[in-house]
Amino acid sequence: MSYLKAKKLLLAGLTGAAVFLLLAPSASAASKKKSAGSDPYGINKILKKLMAKKKVSPKKHVQLDIFLKPQNQKQLTDEIYNVNTPGKPSFKQFYTPASFRAKFGQPAKVTGQYKTYLTKYHLKSHVFANGLIIKVSGTAKNVNKAFSTNLETAKYHENPVQFSSKKPKMPTALADNVLAVLGITNLNTKAGGLAKKTKKKAKGPEKKYSPSKFTKRYQLQPLYDKGYQGQGQTVGIVTFAGLKKSNVTHFWKSEGVNSSSKRISVKKIASPSSQTTDTPENQVETTVDAEQAGAVAPKANVRVYQANFSDVGMVNAFATAFDENKAGSLSISWGTNEYLTHYLKNNRLLTPVYGQVMNIVMAQGALQGVSTFAASGDSGALAQGIGGKIGPISLPNYSTYAFFPADNPWVTTTGGTTLPFSKQIKKGVKVSVDKERAWGGDYLFNAYFKGRNNMLNNIKLYSYATAGGGGGISHLYNTPQYQEGVPGVNTFNARQYISNLLQPRKSPVLVSGTDYGRNYPDISADADPLTGYDVYDKAMGGWQVSGGTSFVAPQFNGATAVMNSGKGTRMGLWNTQIYQLAQDKAKTPFTVMDSTTNNSNLYYTGQPGKVYNQATGLGTVNFEKLYDSYQ
Repeated sequence: MSYLKAKKLLLAGLTGAAVFLLLAPSASAASKKKSAGSDPYGINKILKKLMAKKKVSPKKHVQLDIFLKPQNQKQLTDEIYNVNTPGKPSFKQFYTPASFRAKFGQPAKVTGQYKTYLTKYHLKSHVFANGLIIKVSGTAKNVNKAFSTNLETAKYHENPVQFSSKKPKMPTALADNVLAVLGITNLNTKAGGLAKKTKKKAKGPEKKYSPSKFTKRYQLQPLYDKGYQGQGQTVGIVTFAGLKKSNVTHFWKSEGVNSSSKRISVKKIASPSSQTTDTPENQVETTVDAEQAGAVAPKANVRVYQANFSDVGMVNAFATAFDENKAGSLSISWGTNEYLTHYLKNNRLLTPVYGQVMNIVMAQGALQGVSTFAASGDSGALAQGIGGKIGPISLPNYSTYAFFPADNPWVTTTGGTTLPFSKQIKKGVKVSVDKERAWGGDYLFNAYFKGRNNMLNNIKLYSYATAGGGGGISHLYNTPQYQEGVPGVNTFNARQYISNLLQPRKSPVLVSGTDYGRNYPDISADADPLTGYDVYDKAMGGWQVSGGTSFVAPQFNGATAVMNSGKGTRMGLWNTQIYQLAQDKAKTPFTVMDSTTNNSNLYYTGQPGKVYNQATGLGTVNFEKLYDSYQ
């Protein structure tokens, strides 16, 4: 996730919130039909706050998902550990989509009933291979008839929203198996693009910004030397914007790797959105993911799963990737912060079931042996919420909100670091970093205090000072078993480097505390735009240097394909093994960054002597050691 994107996802209210907006209302008695889903929240609580309400055109094309209750759901977690933990009886006996459905999905005799019912209303439907998701599409008129809804549009805090004041209902026999209906309610989404340095290179790339910096610094090169380069592997990219293949192949050619366009394929997934996220600015995100993953794994194929940024879009993109089961590793560089889950829940727009839905979806990938990587975000530990109001104006509120889906326990979350460098940014103003540290813009604060006006007049430079690798503790997901008892997990050291008005603070005191939840990131690598990487995108100016944890997730994606090609089998979910390895001094492939000074993500710092900290996770990786120790 690029750090400008993280800041733009929540501006002036609820922009960027569609990923969480769905309506699966509570059960209620009815003569022939009952509410589909068990969610006690509904739009009716905020109807008075909606403005400019009008009915959705009967002919408008509508898309939604019926998400069914899994079978044997209580066994999901144990089974993930069974297939991903050395010493377990089912270790490496990964599921297929068919075997996942047989144990956890609904059988054809159940899903077929929904298809028959929907056909009566002239609605098209597609059942995913996992037997849990039924994708529905058709006119608003027919959706309203089939689900007893009354689809409308309105403005909520000046943002377009689709909703139904009537809860979706289905015949009792069908409704009883429904966990949630996604897509009845959705909100306009906005998203930003990648952060860029001011320097543009019209002539071509510079070697010091090449992906080879990643492969050499973190010891992936020795695996190349053994002939492991991702051959026979496919890396998957989950994204919400498209790409031009010519940008990616031009980049690969400059790197001296296979630049055939046949290496790239795109699977477009139809999904609802009030406003498309497939803009030129956002396409750079997808371009970066493909460029980096394909360069780090130079002989692997790249499969892009593209949807619109919405609740349905995210579910269907991952479900499609797991359905195909082509990619042994996946990465995503998009997300939003957990503040939205609490804000929207309190305003009766959010079902709390969405976190559960995504957990089930990602569990399928973990059972199939897919290694999934999620960028941790680029605004440091802090995220923007809504603090209060002056008239119609919403005031910002910055706090340590976790990042979704980086907070999911079945993904390996990639944080950011800054590499050693020294640079004069203005006349008489110099910044330097002596050793690799957590990526946080506080190293620019001395320059800020010496030349505050100079920095404030340079928006990009100021944005670097308020950026950093995401990391913290989730309040959506509990602490997973693989993190329990790991020194540093659920304890923290922190310094409040940024005020609530997003201003740098001088000499903040060190505080310590405890919390409980899924701690993230898990691992880190260079993500700072001031020590960043080349990007090529013709429409955005050609060659540039950029940064963000958006780069790290696809780099680990590619590195996994390299290791898979050597081992001849999928690595599976990393987390069950890497937390064990990190606690073994003889085998650990990690370099921990545990200093409490010059080592923050604008809030969390290191915890001296402990294995884990929320600024960089377990630390940076020596891939050669990881390959040798990983089973």
